[in-house]
Amino acid sequence: MTNIVMNKCVAAVTICSINYIGKALVLFDTFKEHHPGDDFYLVLVDRKTDIKIAKAGLNIIWVEDLPINNLLQHAFSYDVIEFNTNVKPAAMRLLLHSYKAVVYLDPDIKVYSSLTSVFEALVDASLVVTPHANTPILDGFKPDDLDLLKFGAFNLGFVGVSDCSEGLAFLDWWSDRCLEHGYYEPQLGLAVDQKWVGLAPCFFPNLRILHDEGLNVAFWNLHERKLSKSGETWLVNEKTLLKFIHFSSFGTSTPGLVAQKQTRFPVGSRPDFNMLAVEYVQNLQTNASDEFSDRPYGFDYFDDGTYVTPTLRRFYGALKANEFEFEKNPFSAIGPVKQFAKRHGLLIKGNMKSKRHIFRDMGAYGLQIKMIEKILRVALFVLGPERYFNLMRYLAHISSLRNQVAMFGKID
Repeated sequence: MTNIVMNKCVAAVTICSINYIGKALVLFDTFKEHHPGDDFYLVLVDRKTDIKIAKAGLNIIWVEDLPINNLLQHAFSYDVIEFNTNVKPAAMRLLLHSYKAVVYLDPDIKVYSSLTSVFEALVDASLVVTPHANTPILDGFKPDDLDLLKFGAFNLGFVGVSDCSEGLAFLDWWSDRCLEHGYYEPQLGLAVDQKWVGLAPCFFPNLRILHDEGLNVAFWNLHERKLSKSGETWLVNEKTLLKFIHFSSFGTSTPGLVAQKQTRFPVGSRPDFNMLAVEYVQNLQTNASDEFSDRPYGFDYFDDGTYVTPTLRRFYGALKANEFEFEKNPFSAIGPVKQFAKRHGLLIKGNMKSKRHIFRDMGAYGLQIKMIEKILRVALFVLGPERYFNLMRYLAHISSLRNQVAMFGKID
């Protein structure tokens, strides 16, 4: 296990899989530029392997070295994004054995000035978070207030926690929920680690919401934040020091788009953001390495190299507490999980990973969507409005594959 530096005041940590190391290094470089005396940790959520990162002062912790019981069961239950986010509380909890405060930053963040104000807030607060936005918006574009009801009021690409009884209690509470219910299923009210923290102000009264416009600037709050430069200093709304930009959903090939998961800003409509985005692309290219970016996610495969499909993960997540309770390594090539997958057609030929679709991808499936709409129109005619309404409510329930496992009956 990595030796954690002792007797220091504060530290920062990020979490990613091997293919995201290039992004994490941009974060590391820019954090250390403004906090040369503070420690920085990178938690790698992947199969442990030999990799070399030539960055002095970068402390590496592998996910298997975190104090998480039944690690392989959790790794099998969740996809790469879910698992990366769900181990966040455990990583911060580990570091708080040695530091007075720990700040987590997503790997796709770049720091532009000191985060001293955050650490100062943690002297009195048990934890600090930022809202996605400080002002409401419902203009027909994405994301808006309706989306935040699905994904959470706070963006957990940033969170700070102090070493106090309430801060530690928060991390224990958050970790339990992330590891057991950390699915990305907005239709059921789940959004990995993030949605849970919407409840945190009810349970942890010393939580502080930071409304500093210079923190966590991203596509979800650009409607209220303009970027400008005064000398060598970047400002938000011409008055607030820019602390960091969260380049979430950022596409390096089209930096002028702002983000792929938004429709509010057409390409080139935010030249202020584009200036920093182009520079960020250059930073990423400097830290790019095929050794990292081309590395497949280790927990996407059984021990014999067979691909673990997203469908199998969901069914396993629903069955693991009972049917697979005693299976310590669900990745085993000869174990009951793979046998279950083979019996029920849950593996695919060629080990080809499926694309993770976003709302923008729906345009490519116009014909299929029209066919589905015709089928639904027929169902409405046959069933009538009352039974059709109840059918839709049921389909919403089983849109989570975890609610479909009854189809398999008793598992042998």
